[in-house]
Amino acid sequence: MSDIIVVTGLPRSGTSLMMQVLNKAKVPILQDGVRESDISNPQGYFELEDVKNIVADNSFLDNAGGNAVKIVAPLPIYMKPSLKYKMVFMRRDLEEILQSQEKMLLKDQTSEREKFRTIYEFHLKKTYRFFAENNIPFIDVNYNELMAKPITTLTAVVEFLGLDADAEDLSEVVNPELYRNRNEG
Repeated sequence: MSDIIVVTGLPRSGTSLMMQVLNKAKVPILQDGVRESDISNPQGYFELEDVKNIVADNSFLDNAGGNAVKIVAPLPIYMKPSLKYKMVFMRRDLEEILQSQEKMLLKDQTSEREKFRTIYEFHLKKTYRFFAENNIPFIDVNYNELMAKPITTLTAVVEFLGLDADAEDLSEVVNPELYRNRNEG
């Protein structure tokens, strides 16, 4: 069975963008279209509703080999360790994630930022520990670097995943105009 490509990261870290890249690379995507594109993700979310229930039922992974699926952190720890994965872990400046989340929710969460920062950092550590304990190969993809140097970053992704795709062609998916929440500090 082929590896399952899992795109993960904290919410608002660029997971949908990476799914767009994989889609352009002609990787079959596990998605159902239930969550439609919106102003926060005008190109779409590329999500599968079954992922939301992964804690109780992860059987959707049984036949997912050769496909890509988005499983946002902290949910990867509920994947079946017996299956073969290649993880693309989207990383983004935490302050930008918090700003982006606030804009998406249309809610000022400044007073809650430290709480969310602590929760998100815990999710990251737990996810990396799961990868290590289960010998799951992963690549960290820095969203900020992807925006600044898409060809360089995507070359590493193509090589890691063993894709038959051209990084320069895939870089056309990266739209700097959608990089709206920047940490200037």
